[in-house]
Amino acid sequence: MKKKIAIIGASIGGLVAAAELKYQGFEVSIIEKGSTIGGLYSSIDTPFGEQELGMHVLYLTNEHYKHLCDIFGKDVFDVFKGYKVDIAGTYNFGKLFFNSCYPDIRDFKLREQIFEEIKLNYKNKIVPKNAKDIFKKKFGEIAENQIFSPILEKLWKQKSKNLSCGSIFCFCDLRRVVICEKAEADVLKKDIWFDQVIGNPLQDKPSGLVFDGRLGVRFKKDIGQLLSRVKIWLKKNKVSIYYNAEVKIKNNKLLLNNKLFSNEFDGCIVSSPLASIIESSKESMNFLELSFFYFELENDISSFFPSYYVLCFDKKIKSTRIVNYNAYDKDKEKFIISVEVMHEIGKSPDVDHIIKELKTIIPFAEIKSSYKTPLKLFLPIPSLKNQDFLTKNTDLLVANNNTPLYFTGMRTDKGIFFSHTTIGLAHEAALEYSKKFS
Repeated sequence: MKKKIAIIGASIGGLVAAAELKYQGFEVSIIEKGSTIGGLYSSIDTPFGEQELGMHVLYLTNEHYKHLCDIFGKDVFDVFKGYKVDIAGTYNFGKLFFNSCYPDIRDFKLREQIFEEIKLNYKNKIVPKNAKDIFKKKFGEIAENQIFSPILEKLWKQKSKNLSCGSIFCFCDLRRVVICEKAEADVLKKDIWFDQVIGNPLQDKPSGLVFDGRLGVRFKKDIGQLLSRVKIWLKKNKVSIYYNAEVKIKNNKLLLNNKLFSNEFDGCIVSSPLASIIESSKESMNFLELSFFYFELENDISSFFPSYYVLCFDKKIKSTRIVNYNAYDKDKEKFIISVEVMHEIGKSPDVDHIIKELKTIIPFAEIKSSYKTPLKLFLPIPSLKNQDFLTKNTDLLVANNNTPLYFTGMRTDKGIFFSHTTIGLAHEAALEYSKKFS
């Protein structure tokens, strides 16, 4: 008899897991608390047309891509390879840096001292317990205190000593530093340890394989317009999908519409954020709010702004990330950028403030119109407190459940945030099920 597997969440990761499990011969059901597919990969109406919500590039292996082509069709995707998968920049020290997503300190006054501390930290055996420890271990005390902790604390509004180790690569990636020119960086990066610390100052000239050879994939059209294709795939492969389902963890039990999951399914992959289904999470965890601003520009800024996005590290700036949609699609009739701002709940800046910041950060952009969406996302802070709460609940749920459980959805404290982690983990969970139960 076929094993019945439930996948909680019709996100892109959930769909990839469903496709893999179906390919392996399991009976699969997708459980979705909302009424749409795609998770955070969605769009929003603005006064100047439908726009993407956030930054939409999926980082996929060839296997992930194959499954998505089976579901949606190959014709709906734009595919990027190599360094084009993730072209990023940063804004720090009042200056734009377009050649890396990592902090660039080549002009920083204490660069030489920091470089010496990095070299002295080579093969440091200290086991880090929090983000502050990791920064010290990797970059030394000066860089931790003056560069990295301020960036992370600006983002998450908490001291780095109170943030998890995984927080350093959640939303922004702080695992490396750009500290020397490419020739020297290429030599250092031949060493495994230095490769994990030193960033390449010229991302369009990588010294090795980029993103482990992953593809960068974007939908050519709104995912909602492709629902008919998904329905055809679901029917053809006999995959059930249930919308507007009530999924929650109560008294250490996983419930579907107030009934035990284990009564109906032999296993479960949780591809939705764990915090969203734990009944007591709102009272027990701390969150931040992510607000979205959209701007139609008079001019195409692509020649001045070659990145897909810029991470705003500068603590004087409230903006968190600027996304240039014309970097993805240079043939768009309108020139659109978005600004994302992470802030304390209920304390979003107004549009005028963000416009002032844009005039400082990208003065070459002429703003035609602006829009602040009423939509808000609430993200769990990757704090040690939240980490302990989620880990405790996970352990208790596994101990009190009669069927195997895998957790693959966004978990900021573990750095599980971007598509290359959420989709990858969902696919790995499906493979693990196949290995154990085939």
